[in-house]
Formats: sequence, C-alpha cells, structure tokens
Amino acid sequence: MKTFLTVFFLFAAAVSFAQTKDFTIDLSESNVSIKPGESKQVTVSIVRSKYFAKEKATLGLQSALPQGITLTYEPKEGNFENSNALISVASDATPGTYNIVLSATLNTKRKGSILKVTVGTDQIAAK
Repeated sequence: MKTFLTVFFLFAAAVSFAQTKDFTIDLSESNVSIKPGESKQVTVSIVRSKYFAKEKATLGLQSALPQGITLTYEPKEGNFENSNALISVASDATPGTYNIVLSATLNTKRKGSILKVTVGTDQIAAK
C-alpha cells in the first residue's frame, strides 16, 4: 500500500508540474448554430501558466473552413487573455454540422480547441 501511495503522489506531482508549464484554450461556447446570412461571436480565452505569461499569442485554424464560412479574430496576435472569434455564414452556405479547430500558438507550442458549427436551413431575410 505504501508503494502505491508513493507512486500515486509522484504521478500527481508530475502531472501538476507538467500543467504549470502550459496553456489552454477555452471557448465561451463549444457549439453554435448559425443560419445562412448570419454571424455569431465566440470568446476565445487563453489560460496561461507563469511560463507562458509573457508570450505573444497568434490565433489561427488547424482545420480548413467549409465553403461559405469565414472566421476572423479580434485581436489575432498579441499578449491578451481573450479574443473574439466572429463566425460568418454566407447566404449560400451548405447546411450541416462542421467541426472547426481554433488554434493558438505561443512561442513554438500550438494547441487547438474544437468548435462545432451547425449551419441551419433557414436563411436570414435580406435587409
């Protein structure tokens, strides 16, 4: 039992140490439904360890965007905690559900987070 506890605590310490030298990407929503002709905003948060506190972040994509869907970040680069991702769907976009991987690169490390985008069949009335 003593050996098991020792191994457990060593493993927990190693996991804790690994997490302190890292960062994560959190999304305000992991699933969005958008009608053709509509846009939605998702907040992208970068949670940094002390090791990455001063590193400039560059946001991007790890997956291709489906035809008719665009995504822009504000800001896209810099030392920030939160950025706004604006997802826009063209009026002629194909309805369906798409997994888009939003990514952040700090120093040379890149991580991603999946955003599930469902494009509906109803269109927004033209203004």
